[in-house]
Amino acid sequence: MSDLDTAFYRYPPRALVGDYVRSGVGTTFGLLIVISNPANPWIVGIFGGLTLAFALFGLRTIRQHVTEVAVTSNGVFVRGLGRRELAWHALEQVRLRFYGTRRQARGEKMSGGGFLELTLLGAGKKLKFDSNLLGFKDVAWHAARAARENQISLDPTTAGNLLDIGVDADSDTPRPRPQDALQL
Repeated sequence: MSDLDTAFYRYPPRALVGDYVRSGVGTTFGLLIVISNPANPWIVGIFGGLTLAFALFGLRTIRQHVTEVAVTSNGVFVRGLGRRELAWHALEQVRLRFYGTRRQARGEKMSGGGFLELTLLGAGKKLKFDSNLLGFKDVAWHAARAARENQISLDPTTAGNLLDIGVDADSDTPRPRPQDALQL
């Protein structure tokens, strides 16, 4: 795959099934409790808030399900419930964070559970991708290359997380092969 090729990536439905189940069960459970206790303001307030949180999580999951990401040598383009794009030359900041358990944070990253979140900022825009995205490593590679070309310094956490997935932001790491870009 040359740098001029456009690569298209999506969040795999199989990775979203658990989120759909959690959202559906949480929303249903919360609604049942709120409906069965409408006179108790404490229960309505607490479980109404939880129900809303689970419903919003479900909407986030739907958004991921319909999202398609295109990566080119010129920028990254996101299409789903709207369109967003960020040209690599306009990139101003890159953050790559790991979210997991305390044990995973101490050095056992990506050994089950936890995920990485890539945040790209530039031109007044903010794009976020999590590591469930097929092609996440390719998006991170392009972002690291653009950061180097734009002379953006990366914080130590971002640089370390990039190294963890095989991307060296300080050198000319080759672009991940298509089959490698699909997994961490």
